[in-house]
Amino acid sequence: MAKREKALIQGKREKTLKLKKLKVKRRNVLILAIAMFIANVAFGMAFPYLSVYMRLLGASMFMVGLLSVAFNLTSTLFQYPFGWLSDQMRNRRGFIAFGLLSFALLYSMMAFVSSPLGVLFLRTLQGIFGSAMMPAHSALISELSTRAGSIFGLFNSVENAGFMVGNFLGSAIVSKLGVRELFLVSGFLLLLSAWIVLFIRERPTGRRSLLGMILVQEGRESWRATVGGSAFKKLMRGHLGIFYITVFLVMVASGQFYSVSSVYFKEAFGEWSVGVIFGIESLAAALTGYSLGKLIDRYGAKRFYLLAIAGYAVAFLLYAFVKNVWLVFGVAFLSGVKWVLTINSTSAYVAQNVRVGERAQGMGLLNAMMSLGWVVGPLIGGYLAGISFTLDFVSTIVPLSIAFILASGLPEKYGVETNGG
Repeated sequence: MAKREKALIQGKREKTLKLKKLKVKRRNVLILAIAMFIANVAFGMAFPYLSVYMRLLGASMFMVGLLSVAFNLTSTLFQYPFGWLSDQMRNRRGFIAFGLLSFALLYSMMAFVSSPLGVLFLRTLQGIFGSAMMPAHSALISELSTRAGSIFGLFNSVENAGFMVGNFLGSAIVSKLGVRELFLVSGFLLLLSAWIVLFIRERPTGRRSLLGMILVQEGRESWRATVGGSAFKKLMRGHLGIFYITVFLVMVASGQFYSVSSVYFKEAFGEWSVGVIFGIESLAAALTGYSLGKLIDRYGAKRFYLLAIAGYAVAFLLYAFVKNVWLVFGVAFLSGVKWVLTINSTSAYVAQNVRVGERAQGMGLLNAMMSLGWVVGPLIGGYLAGISFTLDFVSTIVPLSIAFILASGLPEKYGVETNGG
């Protein structure tokens, strides 16, 4: 009888503990969702007008391209070690808050610079210190659910909704107040989001089981010394290494287009159109992110990744030749869908094919390859756009075609450890 009572008491304790953990997880989901929604409102306001601001200060198209190069080069260098530090310290909240605070201060400082070089310098610092949040952000999300595609689809929708709101607000603020004031408002919102993140409760001990994926916003060390000698080599071997190369190629094409697209939209359709077009892209991503994440969970990441690559090619060709602003709004919706497809499918592929103990590093490497593509792409885009925007947009077909061919040969999934460390 005593044994039975003891077993019942133990069962009740375990049930209570599980309910408590579930409550904490749900609370963390809510807090992180609110914080990242606000942060992405700020990103959505500021990011589309960085290139426009550079041109207003007298920058050439090539220098506009360098703005993306500077940010993404420093992100590529610092993002992976920040992911490693987050794993080692088992701290997600602190790294996210630090990254958001860095973005806040540096965006606010942009409002007071008077030269393109000043903006370029501050954007470079954002790449260094802002990259602290990216791997930790994705790792924390991955710890909130074992259903990787669904939880990241949810956060993609939330964050793209924030980015969309920011795009439309940014267009209105620029029209009423100006670009400098826009950066000040963005800085305040990012400061607010950093404060909210601090309310997240993390377990101070215990190894995390990561089923993580990467979300790129606003878009790395001695490898052997910090990765324990072999993680990077493992991640770049075989099919997984080919996958990372395809991500790099897709982001080269993305960097070619998006590093100069704000200037193109302003010149072709007017300054008001910049925020609206970006807003429609974000609206499409917000509306479809969660449902596409569930489809990826059900049918696998590879086929949706191939669809995303094809979507890039179609969207960029349409942007090159469609000259009616209302038709461009339709292209923008398609473009938003291909973006969320890319984020969900590539992140899910890493979650399925990287071992548990290396997943934050795998996520950091995925972000690194994306950022590296955005180092090379804007260099090409800035040069070609100086000749012709159409030439730049059409030439994206080259890296996209290579990526599609390589990705077609990838396996859907191969055996990795899914539990434990």
